Amino acid sequence: MSLRELLTNYYQIHPEEKLVIDGRTGYLADGFVYFNMESRNLEMIQMEQAVLAYYLMENGFRHIALPVKNMKEEWFTEYKTSTYLIYQVSDRNTVKESLGRNLALFHETGSAYYYEPQSISSYGEWKRLWTDKLNLFEERIAQLTTEETVSPTIFDVLPYIIGMSENAIQYLRETEENEARYTEVDQGTIAFLRFNNQVEREVIWPDELGFDHPARDIAEYIRNCLLSGQSDNVLHEFFRDYQAIRPLSVFSWRLIYARLLFPIHFFDAVEPLINGENSQTGEAALYKMIKLQEVYEERLRNFYEKMEIDKEAFELVEVDWLS
Repeated sequence: MSLRELLTNYYQIHPEEKLVIDGRTGYLADGFVYFNMESRNLEMIQMEQAVLAYYLMENGFRHIALPVKNMKEEWFTEYKTSTYLIYQVSDRNTVKESLGRNLALFHETGSAYYYEPQSISSYGEWKRLWTDKLNLFEERIAQLTTEETVSPTIFDVLPYIIGMSENAIQYLRETEENEARYTEVDQGTIAFLRFNNQVEREVIWPDELGFDHPARDIAEYIRNCLLSGQSDNVLHEFFRDYQAIRPLSVFSWRLIYARLLFPIHFFDAVEPLINGENSQTGEAALYKMIKLQEVYEERLRNFYEKMEIDKEAFELVEVDWLS
């Protein structure tokens, strides 16, 4: 079923002009833009994200897409073998201000949401999630050792990925067990599953929302900057603007560093090859990531100093192999 038919037959919405925002195709109707999303047995997750979306809308983030009910007053619409959820966009963001300030305001608003979701929260769960991800990764690689079609490059980078992951998990463990210098900024907040400057885009999409420590989004912003070659000055400006509203604790800085050590970007590059997707494209992406990693490591060296943090005064440690 096309989105046009879905809107007409199940929502009494009559589509007009087709629009594309963030690569998502929708239809304009009566001043709103409508998008659909297949549920794929993720109803509980999507409803938790919907609750967060309505909360954000009520607290000033008017450029967020909101789920709407169908003619039967139901959130989900079943058609043949699929289930759909329709999103409505009323306002779109057209102003780009300071990203650091915008993200701090987003986290400030999100931290006032007192009901921690059950399905989309990663708050306090990084160590378990990272360990599980690493174990599953190793198991999957072991299963592929007999397959001739598997890129040998995967096995070349495997020890490195394992080593980086174990370093990050150990650093995180030491932080959680020994670091007590935390503040109110360390409480859970509405965050993004993978931050990519969503707060300054035209629309915030509910399916990208999660609940976590604010260090999650901050670290992913830094990761993107390091991999894309942004200067330290860009990061300094971001942190000045962010901390003008939400000063980071020592605990937060250690979480940020731990997350930067964990090679999420490498997992992203390897997983398509493991899953048997386009091998030629995946191989090129992996080679690119290997080259970028040298620069990434160099940028992480003396991280606290580069971020203008006095690591001696705050007794902050970094991993030895980056020294």
